Amino acid sequence: MMRRLDLWILVAVLSYGFSTTSCSDGSENPAEPELVSNNIDMFWDMPGNAGDPAVVEALKSIGNVEDLKPFMNVNLGQAYYFNYKQLVDHNDPSKGTFKQQVVLTFAGKDAPTILHTEGYALMGTASADGNRNRLDSISAPHLLWALSEDYGAEGFDLNCVQVEYRYHGFSLPEWDADSFQYLSAEQHSKDLHAIVSDLKKALFTGNGKWLSTGLSKNGVTTAQYAYFDEKNGWNDIDVYVPFGAPFPRQEYDLSIGQYMLTQSSKERLTDLERAYRKLADDQDVAQATIDAYDDKLSEQDAELDQDSAYLFTLSKVLDNLFDVMAYGDFATWTKYIPKEGDKPETYAYFFMLDGKSEVTNRQVNEARGPLRPRRDPFYMQIGIDQGNMALDYSWFLNGRLLSESDKAYFKDAMQDSRNSKTIDLQVKLLKNLETTNKKMIFVYGEDDPWTGGAIPDPTNPNVRKYIVPHGAHDDDLQRFAWYPGGKEVADQILADVRAILFP
Repeated sequence: MMRRLDLWILVAVLSYGFSTTSCSDGSENPAEPELVSNNIDMFWDMPGNAGDPAVVEALKSIGNVEDLKPFMNVNLGQAYYFNYKQLVDHNDPSKGTFKQQVVLTFAGKDAPTILHTEGYALMGTASADGNRNRLDSISAPHLLWALSEDYGAEGFDLNCVQVEYRYHGFSLPEWDADSFQYLSAEQHSKDLHAIVSDLKKALFTGNGKWLSTGLSKNGVTTAQYAYFDEKNGWNDIDVYVPFGAPFPRQEYDLSIGQYMLTQSSKERLTDLERAYRKLADDQDVAQATIDAYDDKLSEQDAELDQDSAYLFTLSKVLDNLFDVMAYGDFATWTKYIPKEGDKPETYAYFFMLDGKSEVTNRQVNEARGPLRPRRDPFYMQIGIDQGNMALDYSWFLNGRLLSESDKAYFKDAMQDSRNSKTIDLQVKLLKNLETTNKKMIFVYGEDDPWTGGAIPDPTNPNVRKYIVPHGAHDDDLQRFAWYPGGKEVADQILADVRAILFP
């Protein structure tokens, strides 16, 4: 997911053009030293080391562990990379196996263990050339920082396991890489169970508790794993802590888009609505914004006529607004909301500030080295068991510049979202929260549009839900503490987690 736009980028964009930035998973990590590899083939040219002989021996004793490589990670300290030989179909072993990437750090057999449930590919911090294949710079989940009493040159005082999501990155069933027959939350939850079970037997043999956590789709993975953990009676994890995890009930869930226009960043919604309505009422503003998107339009469809370009632009700027609310430095960005009398170009520049980047935590096929171009597995999974957000176009529906057919187009798009496919797993998961015995702590940001897909307020004492005042999508506990009222909530979340991990 994209990180917050820096102020200097905002100023540069407004002054000279359009610019974007990228990020890791929300951790506050040390500065990246020069030893990090820029090799496109992951980090194979990085020097390995001997690691802890006891850890190496334990990992080698697991029959499914292959390609073991101890190495120093700039964020984790001493780490261990390996591929886990995973079943393509956990319901039919005859379908064969594939290699699934795992990175772990070891603090002790009795130490608590954090399982970072990735929803995408394992990636390191992006380099200047956009290469994210470097697991030598993969980030630590922010709860690992928050819960560790000490962090030294050799690593943390909690164990950590990070598992790449099947069909993402290099964790590919090669013969099924294009059909995605076995891409599902259930299959991946069984991947996690297999890895956790083997690690508990061979390495984490003490009494340390286990915590599963993730942010955004990673957090959705956390909750889905909890659902299948309980359904199958595995008892793998002691507490699940999803951050910013939306659960769309439909393939395209309009409630998320509606939250953006009614609840996200409420203090500035009046000013924002005034600015965005200019697109529907002011011909000069509309034309300046269409012109600003000209290059993007030509990339997508050179045959778009002017009317189509207008509809595309209205949709695009709302999509950009969603990104800024979720991932941008919203407080800084809103300082640049155009005022009455500003030039049309000023509006166009403002609408273009979207926080998007060609480099994201989602797999970008063109930057994946030896991977051949193929469909993005995230988009394949939307209709399987994930769902996605749908935009609400109500700010534009009465616009002076829109024809009746334009208005009908947006109304139909919203209705199509309401009538889109129901995501059965999400519905079952949310229903199960009413009775689950699993300890679960859900954390959301108040200003994050994805909070429109949050779980209902829980009635089950095993499930807790926190909404952090002014929080955005990719905030961690440290940044939550920056907001008025945020520190108290962050401290309570941490206290809840500690009470379970350190009874």
